[in-house]
Amino acid sequence: MKSIATTALIAASLAAAPAFAQQVAPFNQGWYFGAGIGQGHLGVSGNDLTGFPNASVSNTETTYTIRAGWRFMPYMALEVGYYDLGKYSFHSTASGTNIDGQTKIKSVGGSLVGILPIDQFDLYGRIGWVRSEVKTNASVPLIQTNFNEKDHQNEATYGVGGRWNFVQNWGVFAEWFKNDKTKIDSYVIGVDFLFR
Repeated sequence: MKSIATTALIAASLAAAPAFAQQVAPFNQGWYFGAGIGQGHLGVSGNDLTGFPNASVSNTETTYTIRAGWRFMPYMALEVGYYDLGKYSFHSTASGTNIDGQTKIKSVGGSLVGILPIDQFDLYGRIGWVRSEVKTNASVPLIQTNFNEKDHQNEATYGVGGRWNFVQNWGVFAEWFKNDKTKIDSYVIGVDFLFR
């Protein structure tokens, strides 16, 4: 009787194992879509960012990303993304006159992603190319004058991160990424969904 019970228990365990494995299966191949939010830390001075002398600037702002990719093999993916790198307020004075404003930075581009899958986890690094827009709005309250400037530039982007594939089709990620010219260190957390 014990042998029958043991055999039945083993059989039941083996039958349940594929269902559990399917539930927590790693991402593997397929299309995916994700979004994340976090903080951006500005790595340049107020003068470098705005061109205004003696400018003080807020150096930490909210940043977010929306991305879509194709994981064409377990170790590689191609990805496109939109990156809002934050709005950074600044203050300066020129000839005794106050100047206030903000600079908004955003990017869009593509990356090649290298992936190291470990059970339910993925460690990854990315490198790619983005088109960035730096838009600055400034005002001089004393003379009620506004200044607007928009600049576009191509630049490299890179980052590293990790993802926990906690159930089938869904993963939670944490990532650091940076563009080589705008010099904002972004730290985000978010979710990915894989289309199987």
